[in-house]
Amino acid sequence: MARSAHDQDDLRRLVERLLRSFAKHHEQWAALIEPASLRAFRRRLDDSSELFTERAAAAQHAKSPSATEEKPNSADARLDRVRTICAECLVAEQLLLAGCEVEYEVETPSGRHVDFRAWRDGAALDIHVKRAPQPTLRDTPAVVPNAWRTLETVHRNLVVALALTRNLRGRALHAALDEAFAFVEQASVGDEIAFRDAEARTAARLRAIGPSTSGHVELVPDHSASFDSHVPRFQSTLRKAFAQFMPRSENVIVVCGSTGGFEAFATALLGSHIERWDKKPRVGELMAYGRGGDGFWSGAMRNQSRIAIYWALERNAQPLVFLREPPLNTERAKAAVALAREIFA
Repeated sequence: MARSAHDQDDLRRLVERLLRSFAKHHEQWAALIEPASLRAFRRRLDDSSELFTERAAAAQHAKSPSATEEKPNSADARLDRVRTICAECLVAEQLLLAGCEVEYEVETPSGRHVDFRAWRDGAALDIHVKRAPQPTLRDTPAVVPNAWRTLETVHRNLVVALALTRNLRGRALHAALDEAFAFVEQASVGDEIAFRDAEARTAARLRAIGPSTSGHVELVPDHSASFDSHVPRFQSTLRKAFAQFMPRSENVIVVCGSTGGFEAFATALLGSHIERWDKKPRVGELMAYGRGGDGFWSGAMRNQSRIAIYWALERNAQPLVFLREPPLNTERAKAAVALAREIFA
């Protein structure tokens, strides 16, 4: 799937910001990381910046009748490489700004590699940087018509996804909204309802996808087809990182991708939203919610993994940290988790 021009512009601005940061702090960071590694990061960022310069020049040249276009697959591959470079540079920048000593590409006893080892004040972290699975989720905001937004007046803590394939008008719209109000007032997570037009074709669909803390129904665009395919892909990415864990160390998984990938990542990590009949609901609510047993962190599975991060590849994006809190048996583990909180949270 071709990336949008907006996405490429965000990536270009991120590259420019990282270049400025690495240039500004070069002398200071050279004392914290092998200078050869630091030079390699700057060289890759320079190459990435040149790519955007070339693309801008090519866009002007494309107006010429004799111009030849770059093959889409080749262009996408080069941009994908830039995303990988940005992911590693974002993490390196965060570690170095925090004053950590950093080692790049550390070999594990099994012959695999950790992307970064960082240590400070006697605490150490082994960090695995992964890209979100491709193709990325679409990030272009879908417009929810104002008529459907009236469903958000219902006072239920529920997130409902709306998919529109055809526009309903007049009596058909009023009839659909009457049914929709009845649906959101009693729906459970996972329930859905379809609405048809005068020719019996499916025109709209509502799906209850999870709990909300807003105090009312939240209506969001339905990206379920893309979402459902990305959850197992994210879990595959998490498993690959887990296979590279450094034994007897505090390992951190960082996954970098688009802003649209966050919910799929959270579901892959924590599990699907479910209703919990064995839990007491919060005050003012009739139902308690939780996560199912299909997450990467579900139950006691992979209890060596305690810290996971999702980071959008945008200029001003901040890392979103997930912290699992099983009992920490050693002071070393406690110090490592505290260091990860300080660096990323």
